Amino acid sequence: MEKLFIDISQVNSRSFCNVVFMNSHLLRLFFFVVPTISVFSSNALVPLVAVVGVLSAAINYYENRQLPKFSKLQLGLLVAFFGWITITTIWTINPLNALKLDLRLLALTLCGLLLVSSVEAQSVETRQMIAKALFIGCVFGAGLLLIESNFNAPITKFVKGKPLDAAMNLSRFNRGATFLGISAWALFAIYGQRLALRGRLLLPVIPLTLLYFAPSESSLFAVLLGTVWYLVFYGLPKTGFKVLPLLMIVAILVMPLVAKVAAPLHGPESSHSIPFSAKHRFFIWEFVGDQIIDNPVQGWGFDSARDYPNKGMENYVHIKANGNEKVVSGRIISLHPHNFSLQVWLELGAVGAILVSLIIWNLFGYLKKNKLAADAAIQAMMVSTFIIALLGYGVWQNRWYVMFFIFAAMIPLVRIEQEIHSEHKEADDGN
Repeated sequence: MEKLFIDISQVNSRSFCNVVFMNSHLLRLFFFVVPTISVFSSNALVPLVAVVGVLSAAINYYENRQLPKFSKLQLGLLVAFFGWITITTIWTINPLNALKLDLRLLALTLCGLLLVSSVEAQSVETRQMIAKALFIGCVFGAGLLLIESNFNAPITKFVKGKPLDAAMNLSRFNRGATFLGISAWALFAIYGQRLALRGRLLLPVIPLTLLYFAPSESSLFAVLLGTVWYLVFYGLPKTGFKVLPLLMIVAILVMPLVAKVAAPLHGPESSHSIPFSAKHRFFIWEFVGDQIIDNPVQGWGFDSARDYPNKGMENYVHIKANGNEKVVSGRIISLHPHNFSLQVWLELGAVGAILVSLIIWNLFGYLKKNKLAADAAIQAMMVSTFIIALLGYGVWQNRWYVMFFIFAAMIPLVRIEQEIHSEHKEADDGN
């Protein structure tokens, strides 16, 4: 009987080790391949996050019989935000499509939260291995991005069977550049403390150099502003941590009014040194700002930006430096306003803007709880993400939406050095 008990214990022990082994390899593989996938097919991030989030949570449950834990505040914000989104689908322009997107985003949100919870549940040793996989994956992905963006996408053409001299729209690599530029800040937060002061101050040169040769100007500008924040508050990180959420929330709440100042920036008298893409955005923002003011409380309904009419306004006319005109036809808002705050205001109104502000405040509470208030690199990561969201993508685009949760899943990796130091200190005290 005793022998049988020992054999069963050994079998259970081996099974337990196999489960840990499975989850460790799953998350390491995920963080290694994600940077490359973001470069070549950001759409593939959507099913990847969904599958890995559910699968890793299931493995964790099998390991310790514990379901993912979320605070009442987190659950309350989740219910309030998606509850309001669902309500606004009643008066939106295309209710059926809006409801489908609502359900899809809710599912992706749950999968993303499961992914974050699964990374948090890992041991310090496992998170060390995950961080190394992320580092190697980002270096590999950055190399591929530079090859594709500087040599007219030879790898993509080879895979698709196109001739190497064929034309290629390099803007397809913008999301990969954005992902790598923002991920670099997470890597700085993880490994930066191992470097001397001079090395830590020179770290931002890496993503800036990468994005300088990449096709995304908005990503470069976002990481540049993140770098400015990093350098300004490097010596006063706790002050920066207090100021940043207030700035972000104020920016969200006053964005419709700020959009009104865009008129002189896109008109005939505006500077010809401003890029056409920027002028076109200013034109869109002014138009959206007017629509928000007409319906400020409840908004025009979830996902209404996709089908929003021109409301009688003429299409954008850009006057070049040589006096020639360039007319942009079609709807003024092409799928989204290229500003997540204006999109939230336009579709969800003041109620939606307040809920998003509460989510941001809760996110900073999560960072404080994880003892990251004194990490300037994490703040720079937040600044870069916030700025690119104000300049680039539609906030409900699935491939951009899931990136928020991938970045959030990097946060538990940042505490590795702190926890290792704490464990070593406890061991020394015990001896």
